Amino acid sequence: MTDLFRKPKKKTQQTRKISVEAEIEDDQDSTRVSDIRDLQRSRERKNGLTELECAVGITKAAALEDGIQMSGGGMQMTAKKKAAMEAASIEHGLREQFEKETMLRDEHEELRKYIDDGLTHYSKDRSSTSSSEPKQYASSQFSSLNADDRDLELLKRAAGKVRANQSKKETELLSEHMLAGIPEVDLGIGTRITNILETEKKKRFLLQKSTAEANGLPPPVEESEESKPKYRKRFHNQQRR
Repeated sequence: MTDLFRKPKKKTQQTRKISVEAEIEDDQDSTRVSDIRDLQRSRERKNGLTELECAVGITKAAALEDGIQMSGGGMQMTAKKKAAMEAASIEHGLREQFEKETMLRDEHEELRKYIDDGLTHYSKDRSSTSSSEPKQYASSQFSSLNADDRDLELLKRAAGKVRANQSKKETELLSEHMLAGIPEVDLGIGTRITNILETEKKKRFLLQKSTAEANGLPPPVEESEESKPKYRKRFHNQQRR
């Protein structure tokens, strides 16, 4: 009789195991739901462009906004690193522009070139014994001067040549800047195709003309808008009917 009324000892252990397993399953479900939500948020497509994408570009903005950077790995980029990257790109652009300006406006190189050119011309005039009046006048003019005055006169002439060349360079640079500031206009695919067809037609006509002239034949007549047959509106109305 006493054995029939004894309580089982493993019941509490079984209930503890069941509660622990239920908690683990709940945690797994919650983590799965959070993972699914994160995946759905990452797949969302935004309409238009953000401020960062307009300033830096779509690819760089995606790399900067991706905190975990799942595509390439790494840590989240801080604001200092972003500012350093933008400053480096701006500095690189300014350096390239400065190099272009120095290449276009190298005044010292032009001055040295013209001075050397003037000195070589002066040495040639001094060494040559020609009977032309301008050379005799130049040689007499330079021979009457001292060495310092002679160098000063050559420098003055070189400076005049440099000023003339510099004004020409400035006009060329201004025209290049104006052309660089004009945006390119998209004419469309239809206009491009018509331009290509007209170019090929003109090439074919010039080739036929050159071959006809080489063979002694009369040149072909180029087709124009006036030579094409013109149809009246009545003909088009009949076709529509």
